[in-house]
Amino acid sequence: MMSKQRNSHHSVETKLKTVLDVLENGTPVASAAKQLGVHRDTVYNWLNAYKKDGEAGLASSRSVRQPATSGVAKENRELKKRLKEKETEIEILKKFQAFLKESE
Repeated sequence: MMSKQRNSHHSVETKLKTVLDVLENGTPVASAAKQLGVHRDTVYNWLNAYKKDGEAGLASSRSVRQPATSGVAKENRELKKRLKEKETEIEILKKFQAFLKESE
């Protein structure tokens, strides 16, 4: 007996947990698929999408979206962007400081 209906859609979080379970814990694809009530080819598709595009590859128009998590993901992207900008600023300031020391 399957735990999910055949046509149900899974959240990105569920797909990610399944993919990581297979990749990191060595869970057999067939076992992970059976646990979710999906065909093993579905899990293979998730694995390929994850390997190609990371977590974003698991999102599709058919995925169940969880608004709180999408907000967190958006904030995470924005924070990563700001962090990269700040790291760039720090590198520029370090180079400028080294330049000033040479000029003394």
